[in-house]
Amino acid sequence: MNCLATVTRKNFPRFQNDLLAIENSSFPSPWNALSFSSEIDREISHFWIVTIDDVLAGYICFWIFAGEVHLLNVAVEKDCRRKGVARQLLSKMFDVGKCKGAETAWLEVRPSNLAARSLYQKLGFREVGRRLRYYTDTSEDAIIMSVALKENRKNERQNGYNGDQGH
Repeated sequence: MNCLATVTRKNFPRFQNDLLAIENSSFPSPWNALSFSSEIDREISHFWIVTIDDVLAGYICFWIFAGEVHLLNVAVEKDCRRKGVARQLLSKMFDVGKCKGAETAWLEVRPSNLAARSLYQKLGFREVGRRLRYYTDTSEDAIIMSVALKENRKNERQNGYNGDQGH
């Protein structure tokens, strides 16, 4: 069974090694343990995980400030990909953002990350700009994408997400 939980100082040690393993296998310039732990106490930060049968399947970290949500990091264990975990995490981000009064969500994504770009587009994100040579490890640009949160529920329904997965 999928279960959503917020990451806290108390449960972070339990998931730390699995978070780092997923992060290291997902990104060319991965976050380290300090990057993750520093988000736990940051007032604007929201850090959530999904477990499947008590095993970490994925995580998301995002900020909410100035009426906006900014996605910092989302990743899913390779064996759990294409099973709705990332969609569940992003839906949680949208829900929390709306509850906190945010109107727009923003993210940056590598042009080479076709799977992520496809998912973001299905959830209503649209390309609105580029940050040239944003990723210092490869000098790759970042595609800036955004979605109005009031519109994204319609996009979720149209693309097969009914909002009642997870706990």
